Parts: sequence; structure tokens; C-alpha cells
Amino acid sequence: MVEFMSFEILNLLGSSLLGGIMQIMGARANAQQEQQKMLMQRADFVEKSRDKIREMGNPNFFSMTRRIIALTCIFSIILLPMLAGLFQVPIYIQTEVTTGSDWFLFSTETTNTVWKEVHGMPFLEMHKNVVISIIGLYMGSSISKNS
Repeated sequence: MVEFMSFEILNLLGSSLLGGIMQIMGARANAQQEQQKMLMQRADFVEKSRDKIREMGNPNFFSMTRRIIALTCIFSIILLPMLAGLFQVPIYIQTEVTTGSDWFLFSTETTNTVWKEVHGMPFLEMHKNVVISIIGLYMGSSISKNS
């Protein structure tokens, strides 16, 4: 009977394979341990920098700054155009106008940006987004302050 591989060679190959797998698993465990150690150092650094920022400034100053920015945005983006509409000041809004037509294979459509005069009080999509952003700013800062 002809033997392809003897038991000793199979034992040698199996042991080598198992040793390599164990070496890889050990290196992976060491890498994870090192990663956890670096994450702990990073968390410690972040906590120290937060404490330094908290000690550095007066929290009332930062909250007053946020209030001034929010009130300035509300006044200049929302209230000023509405007050201008009440006093009959012309308000110009940028709009896109599409002209031409679309034929079977050919399109003669062109889109131009024009300024149109609006009478009254405009309330655009931008106004809604600004109000939502300001509300989100205050909600987020109050939630993070309380936690």
C-alpha cells in the first residue's frame, strides 16, 4: 500500500497550522487590548478638555452669546422682511423662471434666475428652516447641559 502522507507529516502540518492560527488570535487579542487602552486615554483626554472649557469661561457669557446670535438671526431674517411688508417697502425675491418647450427629441427649455417684487409679508421655506435650526440649537444645548 502506498502512503501519500505519513502520520508524522500530517501531525507536523496540523501543528503548524494550529500554531499559526493561535498566533493570529493572540495578535488580534493584543490589538484589541491596545485599542481599548487608547480609547480609554482618548476618553480621559476629552473629559479633561471639557473640564478645562467649563472652568475657563462663564457659562452665562456663552448662553448670552447664543441668545444674541439667535435673536439677530430672527430679527434680520424673519422680522425685518415682515416689518418691511407692513410699511409697503418693496421686497425682492429670487426665483427661477423656465421658458421654452420640450419637444419629442429636442428641448428648448431654459431656466433663468430673476428677481421679482413681492408685496405683503413673505414667509419662505428658508424662514421655516432658520426657525427650526434655532429651536434645535436651544433644545440641543439644554439637553447636553442637563446630562
